[in-house]
Amino acid sequence: MKSKPVIRLLIVVGGLGLAAGGWWWYQASQQQAQVAAWLPAVPALADASDELSARITAADERALSLTNAVAGLAELSRLYHANGYYDSALASYDALARIQPTEARWPHRHASILAGYGQAEPAIVLWQRTIELAPAYVPARLRLADLLLKSNQPQAAADAYRATLDVDRDNAWAILGLARIDYEAERWADARRHLERVVALTNYALGYDLIVSLYERLGLEDRAAAIRGRAEASGAFRDPPDPWLDELMADCYDPFRLALEAGTKARSGDPTTAIAWLERAIAVAPADLSAHFQLANLLVQQRDTSRALALYRRCTQLDPAFADGWAQLSGLQAQLGNDVEAERTLAAGLEAVPDSPGLHLMRARKLRAADRVGAAIAEYRTSIRLRPNEPRAYIELAVALIDQNRSDEAIALIREALVYDPANPTALGIMAFKSIESGDRTAAEEWLAKVEAQPRIEPAQADRIRAAFARQFGAR
Repeated sequence: MKSKPVIRLLIVVGGLGLAAGGWWWYQASQQQAQVAAWLPAVPALADASDELSARITAADERALSLTNAVAGLAELSRLYHANGYYDSALASYDALARIQPTEARWPHRHASILAGYGQAEPAIVLWQRTIELAPAYVPARLRLADLLLKSNQPQAAADAYRATLDVDRDNAWAILGLARIDYEAERWADARRHLERVVALTNYALGYDLIVSLYERLGLEDRAAAIRGRAEASGAFRDPPDPWLDELMADCYDPFRLALEAGTKARSGDPTTAIAWLERAIAVAPADLSAHFQLANLLVQQRDTSRALALYRRCTQLDPAFADGWAQLSGLQAQLGNDVEAERTLAAGLEAVPDSPGLHLMRARKLRAADRVGAAIAEYRTSIRLRPNEPRAYIELAVALIDQNRSDEAIALIREALVYDPANPTALGIMAFKSIESGDRTAAEEWLAKVEAQPRIEPAQADRIRAAFARQFGAR
């Protein structure tokens, strides 16, 4: 028989267990009731894939359960946000912020949607709340500062950028933000100091366009020309990395969005993430030609040629009329030394897409390399006929004709090329050299001036043209 102390202990332990279980049940039922009260209705899913529809339905059911209500709502928020159901995502984030008021992800993601809708004021409030909850999360600070600047609050934006630098002293995006504010205020010395630091930190990945404009304003034409000559302008501001938004891509079923975001990641120097997102795009849409082709191109850049070959080959199977698939497959085979296979692929491509100007241009190059000039000229002309606004075929045909001492025909082709690309460096160089050779000083001076004004021309090439001019005509 058990002693009375043991029985009392068992009764106490059992009572505590019942109390704990009762407390857990009470807490869970309270959360379940909260989620049920704020749970957004499932939107129309007519355009959603079967897998996405199934996941949303399952998450919605979990959000109404006793044991997984909050987890179900959190999953719904990700699925809605990642797949463009923004109104439902906003309602989900609002509910999550009420239930988990100390989780910074909810106001951050909420704000990102509102900012995209142009609702700056509530987005600013939400990012301020995010920073209170997660002061070390730099992307929220940058997004707040950028939105303040966009909202014509330069002083508040400058304060936010400086606060970011207090957390991350070498953050190039924050420094660039200060540079933009200084530039607009015509504080040229401060703008220059900030921009020179940005380009030093990023090797001109950020700040390229603005520092060229600044140097031109300051009369530093040589510096501006040197920068223009080293690379082409990006033409776009690159967003900083944002892991809390990047996490959403694991729940994205839109191959177009996955490919678009992958392209941004690749340009920002994160090929690993870009590859993962493109692989997901293919997984959710196995017949998506664009994702296959984009991934193949990226893998070539990463020197993963075996996978790239397989993907290019898959492109030709998914759409035999997609000429670029044949062209890239043949080109990569040739690059790897598989000339016979490359020729076979090119022939198959021309059979599948006989009106492809790009494939005819590729064929012309191969024929010219094989010293079959007559056949190459015919292929160049076919490429021009099929796509008359593409300058490359004109220029390459002109070079082939010059080699055949048919300069008059070549010059006519170069003039046509310049109609479609007036700043083409190869065409400008040819016209300058030919004007010098012909002894036409006036024309040579005009073409040389165009060469010198074109930053895409290599400095060594421009020097050779100037030297030829000096030999023919003397000092300028």
